[in-house]
Amino acid sequence: MLRLPFSKCFSVIAFVALAAAGTAQAQVCVRVDETRDTLSPADRVSAVLLLEKEFERAGKSVVHDCPTPYTISHIRLGNVITVTLTGSEGQRDGTAQGLNDLPPLYNQLVRSLVIGRDVVDRSNVTVAQSSASRVHSDSLKYVQLGYGSSFGAGVHGMPAVGFGYRAELDSFAIDVSLMTRVANYSGSSSAGAGAGSFLKLEGLHFVRSRSSAAPYFGGGISWGGNSANTTARPYYGFPFNSPYSTGWHGNGIHGEITAGYEFARATTLRVFVQADATLPFYKVTSESYLGPTLVSTNRSYAPSVAFTIGLGWQKSRR
Repeated sequence: MLRLPFSKCFSVIAFVALAAAGTAQAQVCVRVDETRDTLSPADRVSAVLLLEKEFERAGKSVVHDCPTPYTISHIRLGNVITVTLTGSEGQRDGTAQGLNDLPPLYNQLVRSLVIGRDVVDRSNVTVAQSSASRVHSDSLKYVQLGYGSSFGAGVHGMPAVGFGYRAELDSFAIDVSLMTRVANYSGSSSAGAGAGSFLKLEGLHFVRSRSSAAPYFGGGISWGGNSANTTARPYYGFPFNSPYSTGWHGNGIHGEITAGYEFARATTLRVFVQADATLPFYKVTSESYLGPTLVSTNRSYAPSVAFTIGLGWQKSRR
């Protein structure tokens, strides 16, 4: 018979005891506090099964019986269910909107007890938490009318018109506008000027977010074009070899800077005044010809500005 020294026997016994204690500590079980629970017997069984599954996901070994079980209770009033989960780590409480809202709440309560802090993410958010944390926005359609100028290839003053869509939170807004255009033509197809952003996307920040009237500023990008034809272009065949210019033209990506002031933000009808600066990431070009021969190509940087009054509306508010 093999005999071990006393010190080794003590070490083996201590190791086995610690391993058994660790296993017992990792094992959990769930009980319903029937004195405080108002669910039906069938719903209580489902609640225990769901909680056991959450403890298994949290790394616990679930058994049917243990020295210190977790106790769960549900107090139901109408569609609101107040849940209390108590264990050796303490007590956690939460509220569910109906039975379908219990699984994500169980996940939060179990993870909070096991980890020691509240854990709420997109996988376990409840109905009440979703309604409280997701902010609704105001959806506005709007039109603008005003005056603007294009620079670079001469200074050209012209009317400014546009329309778009704006989604507003209290302090931030996303603005998308289409065919925002400033143009001026003298009646001849070859004489006039125009500058505009055909599609513009901006982010806006409201300085006094809670006020009914608030200033705002922001910026973004757009795609558009710029043209200026100050004189009619002669047909180069009459007389032959006569000099002429094509006028200025160009299109591409723009940087956009916006500042404004919006009124009646607490209503479904908004009025705003706005200043916009369009800064092209390209230069407009003009070709000079002598008859059919290209003589030179000139380039110029041509930003534009516009000052407008806008009217926005939405169908309903929250």
